[in-house]
Amino acid sequence: MKYQKSMMKIMESLLSSKESKSIEALIREAKTGRNSSFEALKLLEKHGFIKIISFGNQKIVSAVKDNSFLQFKYYGDAMEFKSMDSFIKLIVNLFISELPKKNKIKVALLFGSVLKKGNFNDVDILLLGNNLEIKDLDSLNLIKNKIERFFGVIINLHKEEFNLDNLFKGIIIYQSSYLFEYNLAQKQYLEFFNSIYDLTLDKNNKNLFEIALVNLAYAFCYKNNFVPRTKSDALEYFNKKIMNFNDFKKIGGEIGKEIFN
Repeated sequence: MKYQKSMMKIMESLLSSKESKSIEALIREAKTGRNSSFEALKLLEKHGFIKIISFGNQKIVSAVKDNSFLQFKYYGDAMEFKSMDSFIKLIVNLFISELPKKNKIKVALLFGSVLKKGNFNDVDILLLGNNLEIKDLDSLNLIKNKIERFFGVIINLHKEEFNLDNLFKGIIIYQSSYLFEYNLAQKQYLEFFNSIYDLTLDKNNKNLFEIALVNLAYAFCYKNNFVPRTKSDALEYFNKKIMNFNDFKKIGGEIGKEIFN
């Protein structure tokens, strides 16, 4: 399609700011050529993606937030999430692993300081559903506590109604209507994560230590396309020295970032 590149940049600019903008400001931010920008704006308006109104001497552009614009948002959110720091992706993937079990939660969005480049203070997640209650958020306390204890990252949960406006309040990281599946390495890492949480409650338990070690070894094997026949095969291929809980945090965290990257 002609002027597709300019249209994409203009749509991205409108989506990122969530505000109406003058045509001049939009062209500056999108960094597109003037002629191609004006042609792209005409096409976007013609197809109903934007509205352009006159305000004094300026023309103001607004996104038409409907299902068609939402499809573009899904694409942009996926691209933005995939480009985020691997540690953030690990945290998010571990958290949303519990959401398919929660029928009332339709969508989860990431927002707040975690979306800014550089350091973040905590992870804010907005849950959307029909008539969500505090008890629905409380039902996620276990996975929340597991992440906070092992990785030292605070997760703040928020709730809103499931509607079109709220879908634009952050990056969509989960939808109940989408196929949600983990590969073998990710599944095994989730097993490791459950066992390592048990170990945080009883750090001197040798049996729990062994279970966590085997889980992590299998996750590492599957990540590297090696399918062990026995636990011994998995541990031999893993070949990493883990002597204590801090080793689990360091090595387990690095492997998790690679698996969920």
